[in-house]
Amino acid sequence: MTTLLLFALAAAAPIGPAPAPAPLYGFWGLDGFWNVRDLTSLRTRIRMGLVQMATTDPRSALLDIFPAMKAAGVKVSLRLTGGPKNYTLPNGDFSLPAWKFHLEKWHNTGIEAYISDGTVVGHMLLDDIKNYTGRDPTAAELDEMARYSHELFPEVMAFVRERATAMPVPDSGKYEHVDAIVNQYKALDGDVATFAMVEANAAARLDLGVINGLNIANGGDGSSRQPGWAKGRWAMSAEEIRTYGKVMAGVPTCGMFLNWEYDGTERWVDGSVGSTWFDRPDVEAALAEVGDVVSRHPYVKLTRR
Repeated sequence: MTTLLLFALAAAAPIGPAPAPAPLYGFWGLDGFWNVRDLTSLRTRIRMGLVQMATTDPRSALLDIFPAMKAAGVKVSLRLTGGPKNYTLPNGDFSLPAWKFHLEKWHNTGIEAYISDGTVVGHMLLDDIKNYTGRDPTAAELDEMARYSHELFPEVMAFVRERATAMPVPDSGKYEHVDAIVNQYKALDGDVATFAMVEANAAARLDLGVINGLNIANGGDGSSRQPGWAKGRWAMSAEEIRTYGKVMAGVPTCGMFLNWEYDGTERWVDGSVGSTWFDRPDVEAALAEVGDVVSRHPYVKLTRR
């Protein structure tokens, strides 16, 4: 009787709040891997918990990509407005109205259900803010883009792919709506610890969250001897990934980690498929090791809401 009573009391005892999640660890690209088996395998092999992708086709995303992500337990962040050609004026200037027009195509399409269940977690407002032959977007425009993104999709983090020190500075000195930026390291950036510290401090001054990552496809120092995505660039070696990744993942304010890029269709400069390099046993082990470091990092909230 006593044993049964103690068991009943233990079963009824509150278990307390669930622990905060760890920062997400993800990869750009993933073309050629939109099925549950592949996604699940990548979760195990390289600790992939998030995919950053670009799509302007709600129908395809809702029918194929989002369901596969959800079934595999993988999160997704998106660039929803396509490439710069969609929002560049004939004179080469960035066009905020054109950008908003392309974002509005996603409103009330059904993406909201995947936002509510936690599958869609991020919206990349722009991928590189210096893609324009004319005027680049201003700080005020970037903040308005984030404000409008939050108006349409309140639960989704709005971020910009640009390092903190390259972001335009708002008149007030701080951003009010952009949630985060991406500090993506490559060997050409110099000492990794210095880079990580400088960019984290710059983000703090601008009141921006920190997403760190590695440019694996183009950011090596040449020691790998593997030509990268672009001519004259090198892919990172396993040792580089391990060394740089642990430093970038160790930044206290880092709330997400994104590597560029795991892709099963894109050809690098030597004709090889990019994912082939990531699938090497030594590179795969290094990626998993960095992912494990990220998984032990204290949770950092990136959204302002």
